Amino acid sequence: MNYEKKFLTSSRPHILMVTNHGIHQWKIVPGLPDTGGQNVFVNQFTESLAKQGFKITIVNRGGYDHPVSGEPRTGLHYKNENQRIYFLKDDIHAFVRKEDMDDQLSALAAALINHFNNEKEKIDLIISHYWDGAKLGLLYNQAMASPVPHIWVPHSLGMIKKRNVVPDQWEGLRIDERIENEKKILQAVDRVASTSANIGKSLIEDYGYLIEPLFLPPCVDPERYYPREIHEDDPILRFLSGYCDLSPEEIISSQIITEISRTDRTKRKDLLLRAFAQLQRKHPDSLLVISIEQRQEGLSKNLMDLMSELGIEKRVAVLGSVWDELPDIYAVTDIFCTPSVMEGFGMASQEAAATAVPVVASNLVPFVTEYLLGEDIEEIPVAGSAVPLKLGKGAIVAQADDVNGFAHALDLLLLNLDLRLKLGEEAYKITIPYFTWENVVREFIEDIEGLIQNEDYP
Repeated sequence: MNYEKKFLTSSRPHILMVTNHGIHQWKIVPGLPDTGGQNVFVNQFTESLAKQGFKITIVNRGGYDHPVSGEPRTGLHYKNENQRIYFLKDDIHAFVRKEDMDDQLSALAAALINHFNNEKEKIDLIISHYWDGAKLGLLYNQAMASPVPHIWVPHSLGMIKKRNVVPDQWEGLRIDERIENEKKILQAVDRVASTSANIGKSLIEDYGYLIEPLFLPPCVDPERYYPREIHEDDPILRFLSGYCDLSPEEIISSQIITEISRTDRTKRKDLLLRAFAQLQRKHPDSLLVISIEQRQEGLSKNLMDLMSELGIEKRVAVLGSVWDELPDIYAVTDIFCTPSVMEGFGMASQEAAATAVPVVASNLVPFVTEYLLGEDIEEIPVAGSAVPLKLGKGAIVAQADDVNGFAHALDLLLLNLDLRLKLGEEAYKITIPYFTWENVVREFIEDIEGLIQNEDYP
């Protein structure tokens, strides 16, 4: 089928979706550098917009081969007649981390402008993601005789990150430069959409942004993530068995704690390993399923060495990229745990909740603190911890970096099946149907209706 011809002749309103950094593709490979929740968000958001009458060009920095498949990341890649990815090229034919992207944006903008000048394809709306995507969108607009309405989705903010990482990391992460860029972006874009209440609050309090942000939280696909029973012959048990020393029969009889995220120091996987080591002595039937990408060589080795040092390697299943298996992994999970200290929202927690899995999280995971906890919160003191646990409607929250707190929270749920089931059921009800793309995108489109000037607007 000639998707290109159908795309170019379609009269649908055209959205330029700018997600510049990381390694974007239709099937995201979790764990690649700077590649994770934002990329999943963009694809799912794009899919929903296409279902509601738009056509979308996703823009991502390319110009180098994919680190896993070796496929050239150049040109246009069509998913169907309404969705495509365009890979921009600059003068560096290799990966550039997001913190160092500023120097490349002028060349990327020139490539973007040149493409659409040659293609003569009208753009009706720009939606950009993260600060580098926003700046690229602004550079594009500056070259246009008639600028296009521009909505920025930050996903996280420099001021929030500055509070959540130690000062000796600020320079390497170029946080102050990022904050200055974000301040300029806020003055130039037409609207901003926050992915969490925490980001909305920071926009107002830290940046002095005076316009009420649109609300565009990450959502789940209820046809992919939903509660399901795992039987003793389910393939997911054999899959997990291949990553640990347990048989499928031993896995199904285990109490499974799961953590899925990219391999990054801010995810605090080392803390979870230490908490699990405390827990495992009391619950010898427990199993930790954790994602550790071997491509992150230094950190991965440190984590593997820590497992050996703690003596827990026989009760840990270390996974790599598990996109296809992820729904079934959640379904066999008893508790989802994320000690992360840097989350724009908390998409993995949301996916687990949509599968009726209770969540244990740090106090820095917005989806958990803003939604799963609810208003009726019980505080539970923990010996050796300065801050008590918070037991809420669909989750338990521990203070960030508190090993004892996480171990105690996991212990509570492993000891109490009724509590575990109750929290899982409530987590599901909080998540579904509100946090579904169909529901949220419909409201988003209603909110931005005045920005889109297209006679074929649905």
